[in-house]
Amino acid sequence: MRVLLAAGGMRPEPGGVPLVSADAGLSADAAAAALRSGWLAARPDDELTVLPVPDGGPGSALVLPAARVHSRTVLHGAGPLGDIREVDLVRLALPETAARETADPEEGPEGAAARAAPSPGAAPGRAGRPAGSRRPRSATWFLDAARLTAPPADRALAGREAREGTTRGLGEVLAAALEATSAHDVLIAGLARGAVHDGGAGLLDGLGGPRSAPGLMAGRELVLALADDAPLGGMNGAGRALAALSNLGAGQVQDLDRRACARARRILVELAAPRVGALPMLSDSAPPGTPERTGPALSVTARGTGAAGGAALVLRALGARALPGPRLMARLVGLAAAARRAELIITTAGEVYDVPADGLTAVVGSAATDLALPAVLVAGRAAAPRAEFAGAGIAGVYALEGAGGAGGAWDRGGARGVAGRVEDMGRRLARTWSR
Repeated sequence: MRVLLAAGGMRPEPGGVPLVSADAGLSADAAAAALRSGWLAARPDDELTVLPVPDGGPGSALVLPAARVHSRTVLHGAGPLGDIREVDLVRLALPETAARETADPEEGPEGAAARAAPSPGAAPGRAGRPAGSRRPRSATWFLDAARLTAPPADRALAGREAREGTTRGLGEVLAAALEATSAHDVLIAGLARGAVHDGGAGLLDGLGGPRSAPGLMAGRELVLALADDAPLGGMNGAGRALAALSNLGAGQVQDLDRRACARARRILVELAAPRVGALPMLSDSAPPGTPERTGPALSVTARGTGAAGGAALVLRALGARALPGPRLMARLVGLAAAARRAELIITTAGEVYDVPADGLTAVVGSAATDLALPAVLVAGRAAAPRAEFAGAGIAGVYALEGAGGAGGAWDRGGARGVAGRVEDMGRRLARTWSR
């Protein structure tokens, strides 16, 4: 049997924010390796293809397939509290069609009509292309920017990041990445939510401030691969997760959120960016990968603005385009092509409380549905209704943790404990699905 292991990361998710650390769950490639080991122990003659699928969150560059990496450079930048972190800048080796459709959606299959006009909400300073013109041949790069703002597992340290942290280091690394790449290149930056919550003010400073940042971004193609589409503020905003991530009380979180949103609103006024296109989601009327459309005014409650404490909001105001990270990264790694060679697809996730259309579970399920293939999910905790999984194309759901925590927490024993349970699940899946 031909099986595709399109694994995602399996991380604990307090407040819906994955904790990425060496001993907190498994990375996507580690989850795939554990599944493979278990499956082959039970069915050694089956053909397994390992294809970890990142979502744009911290560490995404580390699980890119070797065939997709042309070269890799390490940049250094300051984390929210000033600690120096490494950030990978990867020049991608993509087939010409994939490069065009992934990083320049206007040139995708559905984009011909859209090429007649520039993106309607581009901020001042972003150069548009003439109607019907094509971008000169260029390179596509991926910057693992989310590593700079990855939240710590220590709740007290996360509280410090929320109170005192800044995204300035993120702005400085983005500036360095823009300088290291050509004016015609496409730079994809992975971003995710974290504990830092400064409304993007530090990022703007790191890019040179409101006077210099628009010039730095002028004519550049910056695409944000967002691990989730949370807004900065509002009832479901990024600030809401701070209580679960940190040791801060509800009142402290509310005060921090108000200040972050106030800063972000002032920045929007400074940058004078009245409108931008809405974040293109599968649930929107146009297919994924089409250009941004005229949407509601960019605000702190707009979808796709909460990543990196509001840095996503500021970058969009400066002209960056935002795309769902799981969908974009799946295209980068070649999920659709790999699925065509499979008879069964297995994906993994840490904690699943719902199944958003642009989340990795649904992206893998959609790839399977397009080919009338069964897709199976292995999750640490699966709390979404079965109907949601079925609607997303997932035929079977297997959780490491029983209902109500039966059998103990799925992530007990750290990475080694989780790997052992995933390997056991691989054996079970092989006995159930192999034919």
